[in-house]
Amino acid sequence: MKKQFGLFILLVGISVLFQNCTKEVKSTWDGTNYFAQLQLDSTLLLMTELTTGLDIPWSLAPGPNNWLYFTEQKGTIQRIHTQSGKQQLLATVPDVFYRKSTGLLSMVLHPDFEQTPHLFVHYTSSVKGKDLMDHVVSKIVRYTLKDSILEEPHIVFDSIPGSTYHNGSRMLIDEGKLWIGTGDAGDTKSTQDTQTLNGKILRLHLDGSVPADNPYPNNPVWSVGHRNPQGLTQGNNRIYSSEHGPNNDDEVNLIRKAQNYGWPDVHGFCDLDNEKKFCETTNTEEPLFAWTPTIATAGMCFYDHPAIPEWRNSLLLTTLKAQSLRVLELDKEGEKITKEHFFFQNVLGRLRDVAVGSEGELYLATSNMDGHQGYQPWLYDSLPKSKGDRIIKIQVADMQIKNQLASLQSTRNLMEEPTAIPQKSEQYGIRTSDASLSKGAKSYAMHCAACHAPNGKGSEGQIPPLVDSEWVTGNVARLVDVTLGGLNTPITVNGIQYQGEMPGYQNLKDEEIRDILNFVRAEFGKVPATIMTADIVHQRKGLK
Repeated sequence: MKKQFGLFILLVGISVLFQNCTKEVKSTWDGTNYFAQLQLDSTLLLMTELTTGLDIPWSLAPGPNNWLYFTEQKGTIQRIHTQSGKQQLLATVPDVFYRKSTGLLSMVLHPDFEQTPHLFVHYTSSVKGKDLMDHVVSKIVRYTLKDSILEEPHIVFDSIPGSTYHNGSRMLIDEGKLWIGTGDAGDTKSTQDTQTLNGKILRLHLDGSVPADNPYPNNPVWSVGHRNPQGLTQGNNRIYSSEHGPNNDDEVNLIRKAQNYGWPDVHGFCDLDNEKKFCETTNTEEPLFAWTPTIATAGMCFYDHPAIPEWRNSLLLTTLKAQSLRVLELDKEGEKITKEHFFFQNVLGRLRDVAVGSEGELYLATSNMDGHQGYQPWLYDSLPKSKGDRIIKIQVADMQIKNQLASLQSTRNLMEEPTAIPQKSEQYGIRTSDASLSKGAKSYAMHCAACHAPNGKGSEGQIPPLVDSEWVTGNVARLVDVTLGGLNTPITVNGIQYQGEMPGYQNLKDEEIRDILNFVRAEFGKVPATIMTADIVHQRKGLK
């Protein structure tokens, strides 16, 4: 009887062991949404489309129970189940100011999200001033997840100076502290001032208060001299950041307490005479790596999971202009980048963010639907946009997946690329054609001349003039906003106040408005006619 019982226990044990082994090697791929496979030295990676049809996913955050959380720049927060593919809209942030380089940007989950389901987002908002221009600020807001809905928005930190560009915005939580990179918001002088929040790496408690061990008393500033940080990650007990340069010197930096990262006085390394002088008199920290020409560094994560041994102890960096994933090997101490590897160049298009899942899998977010192809079509006219933006899942191919791949009729086989593909010129060289100006003149006569007069001088005291008007020659975004949305508030033009109303022209095509405004600026303002269709497209996004 004892032998039979022992045999029974042995058989049960073998059965459980077999079941556990079976579970361990069970494929997590159902054979659908195949994109490609990537062969590393000894590891085969499967690439699948986790989701498509997105509109500029900006930030990725893997959460518990196989959920991947992500933001879209237009203001939505969503999540997708990485196994089943189920996708849920969790919230639409109501006061997001969304244009070409603004909107709902970075996101981070509370480290103990299951017990404390707090999700932090950073986004831009704006207020129309008396000058009818958008005055942009940004804020950090905490949401709480309840029954698949994000509720109870709570402002953690606000009044961060913003602009229509260079708002930085990548966040990280490390050792209970919230880190955020802020851009210079177009105010380069403020980046060296510890009393401003522009061009900084900030460090806060999760409630928005300032830690006592920050380098400056009662001040969230941790480091200064940043231009536009787009990546922020932790590894090797260190904080790393990626940062956009101007037309040169994109950077990856090792962030240290109270250090100066040079902008605007230093671009990249301290290698010019004027830069050397600045570096000698300040706590200037040189980058770990810099790229000229620029590659448009974006999201970045630290990888040290055994699933992909070839990429352990590396920074994984997404790039926009270079349309690639860069794997940056670190030395043992994490103090130097020893080698750069190139993947997916001109395969997925612009890459905005990368994140590591709990099993060592990776997620990549494309950014092919943003505005840059409209502004620089000669750079981005071949972007893969037929499926909208996508999130790509990259996982190790186990034996079952390898067998599935072997059964496919056709596969796409990718490998590491030996060198970087040369970057195209960024020279804009915008010139409006005579034909477009002629169309603009005809459209002006049809839609505008009855009020503003054929000669653009309007009617004194009743209809404001367009000739020599700061409303024509000044901020293009404001000019487009007024044309699209109309005007029903008093304005002052050349020292005279006007009370009349102007109808909006949302019914006109983007190209029609472009041609009208280029004609008006050239004919009545005597300024270059350089408004592009993309300018109209992005201002139209802000219409409610």
